[in-house]
Amino acid sequence: MLKKVSFLALFLFAMTSYSANALLIKVDFTSTSTDMWGNTTSAFDVTQAGFAASTFNSLTDAIMTAVRNDFYNSSLYGFISNDKQLNIDFIKAAVTDDVSAIDPNNYTIQVGSRLSSSPFNGLGVACYTCVSRSTIAPNTIFGSIFSNNIFSALTINAGFSWDTNEAVNAIAGTLSHEIGHGLGLAHPTLAQPNPGESAWGLMATGAAPSNMPNGERLKDRAFSYENMGILVNNLGERSAAVSEPPAIILFLSACLMLFFQLRKKNNQASLMG
Repeated sequence: MLKKVSFLALFLFAMTSYSANALLIKVDFTSTSTDMWGNTTSAFDVTQAGFAASTFNSLTDAIMTAVRNDFYNSSLYGFISNDKQLNIDFIKAAVTDDVSAIDPNNYTIQVGSRLSSSPFNGLGVACYTCVSRSTIAPNTIFGSIFSNNIFSALTINAGFSWDTNEAVNAIAGTLSHEIGHGLGLAHPTLAQPNPGESAWGLMATGAAPSNMPNGERLKDRAFSYENMGILVNNLGERSAAVSEPPAIILFLSACLMLFFQLRKKNNQASLMG
């Protein structure tokens, strides 16, 4: 797997004008890794919700799109102008992928089946304010989304047969929720006004004090107006024309590195011949 971002990545980075001053959140769907709390997860397993393994890329891409919509849909919030968005970036990458050349201010959250016996055995966990305040080292795995627990706990609400929208809403909603904790958002005591499909915003929880019914997790929820105001304060805004770095940067970087490795081997073979 890619360890260093190549010169091609740096070139593409410069050409696309990404915000190097933004927070960059890496979402890891593929690793067996351990977060700062001691929770170990394996790779995200789409077959646990009844999907074919071949849908992994399309489903994880849809989850990433949903998370970006949660943070970037400025048109839903009257106090954010349509040409602005939160100053935060998201990329689908493994914790071992070195994206420091894209943005040194990066942190990781893992999504997958929970393996460890740590006390955190809910749907997800994350630190509170540690990302927005940069109180942890770069690339720290600050939270986990336990996809096996989500699919197991909500299968009744899904009618024992998950469709794509339900799965995306359940995983992306929990993912945005835990990232929200890292950015300084707490659980509300009640349902809050928001522009989503549910009366409960993304920071609501099924336990006290929110007591949100589990079925709401299958809806396309949104941050409450109050929560979005906090995110604007904690992250700042930027021009909506600045897009988050796509995974193609890492892919093209890996291709370039492979090319140079093959050329080096060919040169060595020629010298030996």
